[in-house]
Order: sequence, then structure tokens, then C-alpha cells
Amino acid sequence: MNASTMKKKMVVFDIDGTLLGSKKNVPFSTLEALTRLKQQGHTLFVATGRSLLYAKPIIQLLGFQNYIVCNGAIGFIEHKQTFGSELAADDLFSLLDKFSQLEIDSVIVTLNQLHRVSSFDLGKMREAMSYVGGSLPPLHDKKEELVYQVLAFYDHTVEQKIEPHFSKFDFVRWHEAGVDIIPAGVSKAATILELAEQMGFVKEDIVSFGDGLNDREMLQASGIGVAMGNASLEVKGCADMVTDTNDDDGIFNALKRLSLI
Repeated sequence: MNASTMKKKMVVFDIDGTLLGSKKNVPFSTLEALTRLKQQGHTLFVATGRSLLYAKPIIQLLGFQNYIVCNGAIGFIEHKQTFGSELAADDLFSLLDKFSQLEIDSVIVTLNQLHRVSSFDLGKMREAMSYVGGSLPPLHDKKEELVYQVLAFYDHTVEQKIEPHFSKFDFVRWHEAGVDIIPAGVSKAATILELAEQMGFVKEDIVSFGDGLNDREMLQASGIGVAMGNASLEVKGCADMVTDTNDDDGIFNALKRLSLI
């Protein structure tokens, strides 16, 4: 079966470590692959841990119309929000109080903005934010808006002081010093399946690409999950296929192997 006669797929891409190379560039082969997928009539999605604010430049650059941000807390189809799950206010305030007691910095993420809550270790926060193409958010203890995600900056050594005590939240590590906090049960995988149903796709129609720990469920929930060559062994173990790295035409080569382009 060639690309033009294959059933149309929902093809989902993580951003950092997947669409982007190690130098935060978009490889030419990835641009070519996305162009060919669109020409073949497939539906393309971004699914990222980034907030909408930090994902938007890549979404716009690559022409995506469908995207999932904040590790699944918000989903868009044709630039219209069709899914959202915010953090419960009372539990959020308790969490932020705990962070303050432990001198842990945090950033709250609303639909269109990020606000830094504290300034205990600006260097640690700045380094982690740079991994997702961000800078240090402005300091503003602003809590009246809906909050979809919290970014917290702590390492593995303090996880047990925090995470077991907040059962209504899921904690997803994306950096040695960075953790996403989202509503319990929310994930890239769950929102992909929700938006797939809205668009008339079934699990078998979904092809996903990822490299990070927050991509494991997404790879397993897809009809075909593709791990990038730069992913850890743990992530590769969750995939149906392992392709080349994000610097070595991994997306293009996998799509060719799958006869999607």
C-alpha cells in the first residue's frame, strides 16, 4: 500500500527532542515530512508539555492547526479550544503554600500567560525554563485566573516531601530540576484519545512520536508509537518502533518506513 491509498491517520508529535533537534532547530527533513503528510491528507497534531505561550512559536512556524499543550491539560482543534482541565483552586493554594515552606520556586500557567510565584533560586529556574525555549516569567502572585498547570523547580531528592500528599494532582518530571503539575488523570495520552474521538479517529489511526518520560503513555496509547533514537531506554521500551535521533532525520525515516510519506 502506498502513501496515497493508505487510510488517513492522526499523526502526533512532541516538540522538544522530537520536532526540534538538539540545538532547538527544526531539521529540513522534518519540514519535508510535515509537508508530505499534509499533502497526503493526514491530520497533524502537536502534543507537548509546553504551555500555549511557549508552544505557539513552533505551532505557528510549522503550520499546525491542532495541538495539545500543558501535558494534556488543554487541547485545540483547528485553533479552537475543545478540551480543558484546570487545577482545583483550594488544592492549588495548598500546594503553593507547601512550596513556599520548602523554598521551592513555582510558575502558574493560565491559558495565555505564565507567572512566577517566588524567587528562591532564579538560576535553577532559568536553566530549566531554557530547555523549553522559555525565559524567566514575571513575578506576579496572580491566582484569579483558571490555572491549567504549575511548573515546579525541585530535584528528585524532595519528591517524597511533596508528591504523595497531593492525590488530586499528577506530577510529571521533564527536567532534572523541573516538574509539571496537572490534574490527576490528565495526560497527553488521555487528551489525544479525547480529541481523536471528537475528530472521528480510533486508536488504530493514531501514530505518535516522542522522546521524553511524559511521552510514554502517549506512545502506548497510539496505534503505532514511535520513539526517537535520542529517547531513553525506558521510553523506547514503550514504543512499537524506534527511529533515528532528532538530529538524524528520525521523523522522516520513520514515516517512510510506515509508508505515510
